[in-house]
Amino acid sequence: MFIPTVYTPGVDIQNNKVNLTESKLHHIKNVLRIEENSYINISNGKGHIMFGNLKGDFVLIDNVKEFQKPNHIKIFIPFLREKYRFKYLIEKLVELNASEIHIGETHNTQKINIKNEKIESWVVSAIEQSGSPFYPKITFSKYIDFDLFDTCFDISGEPITSNTKNITNFAIGPEGGWSNEELKNFKFKFMLSEFNLRSETAAITALSLTM
Repeated sequence: MFIPTVYTPGVDIQNNKVNLTESKLHHIKNVLRIEENSYINISNGKGHIMFGNLKGDFVLIDNVKEFQKPNHIKIFIPFLREKYRFKYLIEKLVELNASEIHIGETHNTQKINIKNEKIESWVVSAIEQSGSPFYPKITFSKYIDFDLFDTCFDISGEPITSNTKNITNFAIGPEGGWSNEELKNFKFKFMLSEFNLRSETAAITALSLTM
């Protein structure tokens, strides 16, 4: 049974009543067609899910559960030229509970025109669709921080195996690949496949393998 989740940052988990904004209420009642007294989950994005029932314009809470992340993985991804592919990538990284998503430019990143607010709305949408209790830290940067990201995935790297060191941070290259100058700045380089993978495929696969 599908139970809708509403992302509500800053909500007091001690409260037994959570008021819904007009836009959230419209989506629940008019888009999802959720009826009165139906189950509703509230995510605060900080590891808590509040469980309750829809009562008019609020949710009456009867239980709260705290979740712990099994890992804390930081990932750097480049902007992708095609909006639908970029949105798909963001959604999947949120569903897989990446701790930090750093978005920036590389030497071969293609210019796009997507506002930060739009990307953040994709994050919220993915949280509510998946029912995740975690909102990842989103960082927008002009360039990749090689002090923070010492590991990358590239077809020139070593094959990743079960014996590979515990990877907690890694960078995914753009559609045009890493430049030679950028590759020299990484301390560790690993290969996911003998063939070229799209950026979103590489990011999702790498995060899944390092979880």
